[in-house]
Amino acid sequence: MSFSIGSINFKLIFVILVFVCIPLLIFGQIWYDKTTASIENNAVRYSQDLLKQTNEYLDFYMNDLEQASVPLLSKPQVQKYLDLKEEKSSRYERFIISKRIQEDAFAGILDGRSEIFGISMINKQGMQVHNYIKADGYLNMGQIRDRNRKLWSEVNTLEAYQVLDVTVIQETPVLTIVRKVFNENTYDTSGLLIINLRLDKIADIVNEVTSSHFNDVWIVNDQDKTIYHPNEKELGKTFSYAHKSAYHESNFFINRNESLNTLRVYDHSTQTNWTMVASVPLGSIIDSLITLRSSTMWIGLLLIGAALLFVGGFSFFLTHSLTNLQKLMKKVESGNFAIERRKPLPFYRDDEVSDLYDSFYQMTEKLRHLIQEVKHSKVVEKELELKNRESEFQAMQSQINPHFLYNTLEIINSHAIIENQPMISKMTTSLADMFRYNVSNSKKIVTLSEELRQIQSYLEIQEERFDDLAVSIQCEEETAGRVLMPRLTLQPVIENSFVHGYEEHELNPEFIGIYGEHESHFYKLSIVDRGKGMPSETKNELNDAFYYNHDLSDGNKTTKRIGLINVHKRLHGNFGPPYRLTVTQSDEKGTTVEIILPYAGHVQSEKEE
Repeated sequence: MSFSIGSINFKLIFVILVFVCIPLLIFGQIWYDKTTASIENNAVRYSQDLLKQTNEYLDFYMNDLEQASVPLLSKPQVQKYLDLKEEKSSRYERFIISKRIQEDAFAGILDGRSEIFGISMINKQGMQVHNYIKADGYLNMGQIRDRNRKLWSEVNTLEAYQVLDVTVIQETPVLTIVRKVFNENTYDTSGLLIINLRLDKIADIVNEVTSSHFNDVWIVNDQDKTIYHPNEKELGKTFSYAHKSAYHESNFFINRNESLNTLRVYDHSTQTNWTMVASVPLGSIIDSLITLRSSTMWIGLLLIGAALLFVGGFSFFLTHSLTNLQKLMKKVESGNFAIERRKPLPFYRDDEVSDLYDSFYQMTEKLRHLIQEVKHSKVVEKELELKNRESEFQAMQSQINPHFLYNTLEIINSHAIIENQPMISKMTTSLADMFRYNVSNSKKIVTLSEELRQIQSYLEIQEERFDDLAVSIQCEEETAGRVLMPRLTLQPVIENSFVHGYEEHELNPEFIGIYGEHESHFYKLSIVDRGKGMPSETKNELNDAFYYNHDLSDGNKTTKRIGLINVHKRLHGNFGPPYRLTVTQSDEKGTTVEIILPYAGHVQSEKEE
């Protein structure tokens, strides 16, 4: 099998590589990159939606907790406790009020909320009441009181309702929430409600939605402090935002520097002013889609590879059959017609390749018969060769005779000059010019200037023949050089005037006029004589033939009419309408033949040089 440049195999391989394989690789790479980016974007959007949903659940819980603490503030025992002063109240009275607050006011918050570690309230006198019955084990209440006093000392810096940092009470991490308690009469801050919240509920909310998707989840407050993380060692630490600019722009960042690309998404809550952060290896959420994409790609590549193998096999069988046919052709080309009638490979039988073999064998058979016929006609060919030589000899004679004639006329002209016979010299020169124009000029289309020079030579001879003949030629030389016409147009028309206008009626030729008239789109040339004209019927028949460009009927054909018809057909055939002859006048006073001619560039005509 040939793989040379220019062979069918080479062209097929080139086409497959350039128009199939390379575009497929480029398209495959683009498709691979686009699908990877699309899968990653879908994974990011899903992760962001999941985190946003979790944050909304958390906002709902924190809002519910905030609303649950509102009724407590308006209870009478709470307002009474805020106004209670240690020096003006008995110990028993303080005990009763504290007990009512613990059992009644605090119970409204604690009921059904196992995640609350404990509640404290401190008034502006520094007196405190607590409820930590849901706390397990021994509690150091002194530590709790000291922390509450510190919070009261900072009351002016706190908001009306504020979530503080995570702190540890008795080895239990709790989230502290403070709420200012206002006096109903003065609206002054009379106390501070302190709720210590276990992180269990927050963990339940986070895990309920995100545990099956994210590896790690952080909750960070507006001070960038971690208030929730599954690993308690991370609580209270300052959270470091990786690539913070990317976080502010798109709320996610993909760390591609690690061995596993890690996706980190962010969602900020305007209600709690917390930011929830979650991270997950990107591969764990897109592996299934990547695997599906890769499987589809490999299946596509296998199908394309199978198709290319089929095309390659098809090409091999095709070129193999054509190569065998080429070898048979070379045998025939060398003159060996005794070839074995082979068939193409079975794959190509009864199709176009098989038809090609059959056509070749039929052609070979016909060639064999033709060669036999050629051998048989050798004698005839030799006879034709002799005839051709004879024709060439006659053609050479036809070329020699004009030269002989020109030389003879030159000799006569020389003798006429020597003998001082100007008339003979002039006629001889004019006759030589006519022969040269008629015989040697091979141009099919000439200008009016060239035709006028030839007709002047003709009329000079006629003037010597007829003493009374007057000739008038009025054509602008500059315009005549731009007017086109078929060669030998004027002479037949003027000869027609001499023969049929004068001699046929035994009149002595007395006038021939040639007048040119410039028009915007054509040039009008008139040939005038003063002989006897033709009948009006003949004139009308000729003009109809000129106008409609048809032949005369057989009964009306004469030498005179055929000559004018031929001139018209040559003019019309070269330039088309409206270029034609017209007999404008023909009576006892003479005949005028009008010829409409084109300007150079107004028509498309072929000039044979």
